[in-house]
Amino acid sequence: MSQLILHGLVWAFSFWMVADCLRRRQSPLWMVAILLIQPWGAFAYVVYLKWSERRRARMAAPAGAESAALGASRVPLSRRAVAGEPRATLDVADQLEEQGRFSEASHIYRRALDAAPSEPRALHGLARCLIELEQTREAIDTYEALMAIDPRYRNYAAALEYAEALHRTGRTLDAAGLLEGLVEETGRLNHRLALAHYCEVCGQTARARGVLEGALAAYASSPAPEQEANRRWQRRIADKLEQLA
Repeated sequence: MSQLILHGLVWAFSFWMVADCLRRRQSPLWMVAILLIQPWGAFAYVVYLKWSERRRARMAAPAGAESAALGASRVPLSRRAVAGEPRATLDVADQLEEQGRFSEASHIYRRALDAAPSEPRALHGLARCLIELEQTREAIDTYEALMAIDPRYRNYAAALEYAEALHRTGRTLDAAGLLEGLVEETGRLNHRLALAHYCEVCGQTARARGVLEGALAAYASSPAPEQEANRRWQRRIADKLEQLA
């Protein structure tokens, strides 16, 4: 009985860490490690987060110290950050975004873009903040600028966010077209599932089923290690196909 309880706690902790990974938009490799290497993958993820927070704090410290030396202790963080190095500035902006302080973060990203208009990290951060601030049309323009510079940014995570922004403004066909291009380039199961979703929203149910059936066929023909890594996507695709049947 105690073994069963321990096993349940390990799974609950792993799913908690996966949810945190999704919320923070971390690399999908972390989710694979958390689920496949239990419980050590989850522990490694926690250690990585603590290390990242300490690194960001060290990087941001020079900007805060400089402002304090100038007697600007009452100046908001978003104004103090821009006086530091570009990388430290973006670290502060990322931290503000993670805390849900999207307006402050967006100001820092904009200042960074004033200095370097083609900085992909600043473009991505600004676009995400604009989505949260419900400034969707400007977010789309920002995502388009990012796609022109690096369409594969952060392992295609930015492209998926761009597709969702298009959908929110009623351009679901454009979102489906974007995902179709991603599927042709990557063949990934999560990209196929997203494509099927936008096809369904557009009323193209038969096309959505075809995409899902093709995804299952691709999964069945993939190597065993790849199947193990993509098992959760295979299950979601099978469930979705059953809903559409």
